[in-house]
Amino acid sequence: MNTTRPALNNELSRERVRLMLMMRRLVREEFGVTVLLSDDNSLEELLAFAERARNTLLRQMGRELEALATATAEPAAAEPAALLYRGAPVHVPAPAAEAKPADVRRIYRGQVVG
Repeated sequence: MNTTRPALNNELSRERVRLMLMMRRLVREEFGVTVLLSDDNSLEELLAFAERARNTLLRQMGRELEALATATAEPAAAEPAALLYRGAPVHVPAPAAEAKPADVRRIYRGQVVG
């Protein structure tokens, strides 16, 4: 059975790193191979070993890791970023064009500039 996998996200969360470290230990025990987590393809390697494993715990962890990776790979709907001040949303008025009233003038070194 040759199925294509959805795109995997490479962002690391605490839960995902914990799972990858446990899987790495189980892969080392069963296959005698050390998977370096610093490699770019470490996620794919761990998933490949999990598919071939006899250890049911490792297979289950592989399914969980794949679910974590594909769940975070789906892009979230883009929402406009609201400004927050101490957790409460803040309304910021749109910047108005800088218009000076006709009666306001500046004095620069004794000269009226206007």
